[in-house]
Amino acid sequence: MDPEKRARLAAAGFVTTTVSEWLGLTQSQSHHIEIKQALRFHLRSLRARLGLTQAQAARKLKTSQSRFSKMENGDPKVSLDLLITSALGLGATFREVGEAIASWPGEPGVDDEPAADADQTETPQRAEPQAKREAPAARSIRRTRSQKAA
Repeated sequence: MDPEKRARLAAAGFVTTTVSEWLGLTQSQSHHIEIKQALRFHLRSLRARLGLTQAQAARKLKTSQSRFSKMENGDPKVSLDLLITSALGLGATFREVGEAIASWPGEPGVDDEPAADADQTETPQRAEPQAKREAPAARSIRRTRSQKAA
């Protein structure tokens, strides 16, 4: 948080704290969460850089689109191992995975390279409509009990 903003809030009587302090997390627990965040954002940016939808990336990794979505969206059941192997499976190098963790700023969308920022802001707008167009084709046809009996 900006030091000036923190001072203004403290002067107004608000207690400023970090999420880790508020939840009572140890340093190792906090680092574990930060690493998972870095890897999930790296996975998302890697998929976008390759021009893949979630369904296409999932097929490449031999998993389901819903599981891949959970990886990108931070489901707590997704392990660090799965995030790392998925990034490597999509073509990331060891160095890229390491740099994603080492350079994690703590906030999504913050990057040193302006070109990467442009990709991150444009990706959700382009990828989401395409994924919606593919969704009906990917779904299996559901039949009601009466239709199954007929």
